[in-house]
Amino acid sequence: MDDNMNPEKEMEVVFLTIGSIIRDRRLELNMTQEDLAKAVGATKATVSRWESGDIHKMKRSMIAALSRVLRLDPMLFLQQEEVLLPDEVDVIHAYRAADDGTKAAVRKLLDIPDGGKSPVATVI
Repeated sequence: MDDNMNPEKEMEVVFLTIGSIIRDRRLELNMTQEDLAKAVGATKATVSRWESGDIHKMKRSMIAALSRVLRLDPMLFLQQEEVLLPDEVDVIHAYRAADDGTKAAVRKLLDIPDGGKSPVATVI
């Protein structure tokens, strides 16, 4: 029996924290921690602490700056952790690593408008 169909197999989940989302988005935009810090008016150490989860509360002005620079929905910073199943994580990682042609094919297959529905990234 396939492990995915085995009800006895313990379900693994992955938590995407705000810190990991900030880090992943920063890297997608080819920014260093220092680049992000300068763009939002923070220090590199502060960015590092956000990404490691050491800072949980942010001022509204910093949420606005991060949302603008990273092109993320500001509500993302007010939400709790998002739970993804392992196969969802694999799909996300594969999509992010794919070339533009493959991404376009996936969007077409899933009937997603080119570039997505929203001009900013959001959490589902």
